[in-house]
Amino acid sequence: MFEKPKKRLVMGLGGGLVSSCRSDKVLEKLLLAHDNDYLISTVDMTAGYIKFIQTVVGGDRIWLDSGGFTLFKKQKKLGENNPDFWNECEKMKKKFLRFLKMYPFKMCFELDNEYFRKDDDLLSPKNYLREEIKEITGYYPAPVFKMHQGFQYWKDLCDSSLYPILSIGGLAQARQWHIYRDELGKMMKYARDKGKYVHLLGCSNVETTRFVMPDSVDFSIFRYAINIEKARNNFLRKVNEGVIVPGPDAYESAGPDLSGRIPYHYLCRDIVLYAFADAKAREFLYEKQNDETIV
Repeated sequence: MFEKPKKRLVMGLGGGLVSSCRSDKVLEKLLLAHDNDYLISTVDMTAGYIKFIQTVVGGDRIWLDSGGFTLFKKQKKLGENNPDFWNECEKMKKKFLRFLKMYPFKMCFELDNEYFRKDDDLLSPKNYLREEIKEITGYYPAPVFKMHQGFQYWKDLCDSSLYPILSIGGLAQARQWHIYRDELGKMMKYARDKGKYVHLLGCSNVETTRFVMPDSVDFSIFRYAINIEKARNNFLRKVNEGVIVPGPDAYESAGPDLSGRIPYHYLCRDIVLYAFADAKAREFLYEKQNDETIV
């Protein structure tokens, strides 16, 4: 039976984050230091990475994302009628289902691409690999609702006994999300009235979360482009203060003044530490938000 996470923020762990400092026990300590649930993606995870995370925190705190948004981007690039796109869909399906067969997960999300739509009735378990997933896990995946699908479909999901957990996708990319304020307010009120658990997918916008008031929300905490700059500045500060003495490889790569490319192994630990620190700060804002829907 699904248990509500202890924290509203479900931390998204990317493959890059796991590979950055898995070997020196730092990531293990960080994962154990937080009581959040964690979300991992079919897209950039390996079986080895998943086994590591499962061993550290257990499957009852890990959510699996299907890779639907990545397929959406590939569809935009390749075209929905392109055999190359169909091949990408089949590869994602194979990897996603393989992971579900290998490890237990607390929850997973349907593979929400129209390539996997097999029935005109959106609620049908035949759509988006719902039946295949239930055969493996014993439960239906969380449907991923997008605003363009309309309130009636949301109402139908809430009225259905098949899907106790619902998710909303696409708001992270919709910078004009506030145009949906009235509709979101009605949606959340209806979901609450029906006793549904609602998760907001991939959204780091605190204002959006404050308004929508989901039961939980996830976003990828790695934020590589931002945190590598922080890690670089911290590295240079420590060098200037004599706290650390870089090896010859640092100067060979970055030059005598270390103004060039600093080898990643000098930065990776700090990148991961900054990722968790920033996520913790954002989590504080989420936890301060009460559990009532704003309408």
